Amino acid sequence: MTEGDITAARIGARVGELREAHGSTVTDLALRVGVAPAVVHAIEGGLRLPTIGLLYRVAAGLDVAPGELLPSPLDRPRVDVHLPVLDGPDSTTAQVIGGGPGNPTQTYLFDLRAGEGDGGFGSHRGEELLVVVEGEVVASALGRPDELVRAGGSKVIDTGVPHAARASDAGPARFLLVCTDACDH
Repeated sequence: MTEGDITAARIGARVGELREAHGSTVTDLALRVGVAPAVVHAIEGGLRLPTIGLLYRVAAGLDVAPGELLPSPLDRPRVDVHLPVLDGPDSTTAQVIGGGPGNPTQTYLFDLRAGEGDGGFGSHRGEELLVVVEGEVVASALGRPDELVRAGGSKVIDTGVPHAARASDAGPARFLLVCTDACDH
């Protein structure tokens, strides 16, 4: 079993557990998330590792913080948690380097090729801080001008507005996204 398989199984089990605790059906959750029931079945069965964007949508559909769906940090010395940026077998992944159940903060490490994005526009609860470690990152928000953030720089992201980040066309980029959940739980 690969690390990805282990992560998918743990996330899937947690999604199923929370869905059942809420008294929801797979179809109910799928409607709230905006996906086909087959997608929820695949996630719960450990057959599909959700992208970061889908993880956030599923968490919102379950009314929990995204970190509640991740494997416990206690499991991470044995298993690195990597989530795909986009759907597809060759997708770049982002490594979860902090956060998890009971922790209001998740930290993701992205290593993107020139021009490659973090998964597209999305909005969610909470706050987000982008910290560029290497290269340049273009931070975009709908209805606002793009901002170029260089190595050593950071930007607070308005998570209520659909937003995205990508490596500039000048070269690869490495950056952290530190996300906090503003949940009323």
